[in-house]
Amino acid sequence: MTRPLYCDESIWIPVADGLTRRGWTVHTARNEGTLGDADREQLRYAVENDWLLLTFDDDFLTLVEGQGLEHRDLIYVQQAGRQIGDVVKVVDEHLQNRSDGDPSIQYL
Repeated sequence: MTRPLYCDESIWIPVADGLTRRGWTVHTARNEGTLGDADREQLRYAVENDWLLLTFDDDFLTLVEGQGLEHRDLIYVQQAGRQIGDVVKVVDEHLQNRSDGDPSIQYL
């Protein structure tokens, strides 16, 4: 089973709710009290909890690819032109088919 997801504040709440309804363990910045924390802190928080970080925010790509900050897994979803249901579906499919291994960055 996949590790829990941590949705940063860029992820729409209905997306987090949809993933929860599909059976995934989902933590949100809102529920964790981390709303407004810097991206670096959001990333650190996900690492500390061993959670996959789900985001629409491409700044995280700079942090892990450009600056080499530690991460457990990063799932970046390009939100342009996508509806809530589309995002839930693509993330759900990815999670069902992924294998745990070395930390990776996924572009969906």
